[in-house]
Amino acid sequence: MRHVLNVSGSGRFKGGHVIVAHAVHQHASQDLLFVVVSVGLAAVGSFAALVSAIRIPISQGAAQVRWTLAAALSLGGGAIWSMHFIGMIGYRVDGLDLRYGLPITGVSLLIAVAVSALGLTLVARRPRSTGWLALSGVISGLGIAAMHYTGMAAMHVGGTVTYRRGIVVLSVLIAVAVALVALWIAFRVRTGRHVVAASLVMATAICGMHYTAMAATQVQAGPGYEEVRGADPISLAPIVCVIAFSVLAVVIFAAMGGVTESGAFSMAREGSRHRRPASARVTVGRAAGEVRGGVSEPPPAPAAFASPRGDQYRPAPPVPVWSRPAAPEPPTRSG
Repeated sequence: MRHVLNVSGSGRFKGGHVIVAHAVHQHASQDLLFVVVSVGLAAVGSFAALVSAIRIPISQGAAQVRWTLAAALSLGGGAIWSMHFIGMIGYRVDGLDLRYGLPITGVSLLIAVAVSALGLTLVARRPRSTGWLALSGVISGLGIAAMHYTGMAAMHVGGTVTYRRGIVVLSVLIAVAVALVALWIAFRVRTGRHVVAASLVMATAICGMHYTAMAATQVQAGPGYEEVRGADPISLAPIVCVIAFSVLAVVIFAAMGGVTESGAFSMAREGSRHRRPASARVTVGRAAGEVRGGVSEPPPAPAAFASPRGDQYRPAPPVPVWSRPAAPEPPTRSG
């Protein structure tokens, strides 16, 4: 991507590394290699987030918290922040040296993971509620936009930077749309084929938001050459990529059944469970009812009919075929 920056104005934040304008044409471009890597991070991170999010409504207690954190780390830290950071490293401005302040960069990472965790937690409470989805999407989208521009504030350049207001507003709207799409998909996609397709859709949306926001960036060289302090982005790129891809690989392996709380799942036994008639599963549930005070109380609704909130006779999100645990065998009748 290559764009010409041609605006007027002046101004500078403390530290001399952010926000200004340009009286002459200043050329900026994106390194194609970093664009490709950033898209790959967005796709793999989206896939890891989806296979983790599938686990959230079918887990309870500490397990649910762990899967929420795994999904938040994959979405916020992998698909969004790592993609954003690698994309920024590939940003080039002719004649200017770019460096990055690590403390502010770290803050942007925390923002991305935190808003992703918040959005996933809110939607997991009521996955079918449009109101909760909208609220979570707006909160997460604004958080993503805040993460992006916080990360941009970490950019140290031998000059000043300003933003085109209209494109900034557009990028924020795209961020909200990205969050809505990501959260909606996270709790509705179940089959492996659809998860892969949904991951590509999410990655496209995330990259669209980032590069739209980058198009709003305008850089002007300083009055004279200024020594730029900060971390060298080229040296940071391989570190971020190795850590991000490694963490995402572990999350994917765990979510797809390689690591579980109770060991490897039995696919054969799971398959036999789904070949049993639904009436047999309901009978098993009734047999597990408790008797208190001489009165037989109806058991909880079977898993096939229970929503993540426990409401009876509302279909719960189906468990993905690669991660369903084996069901207990039906009780045998004695003599």
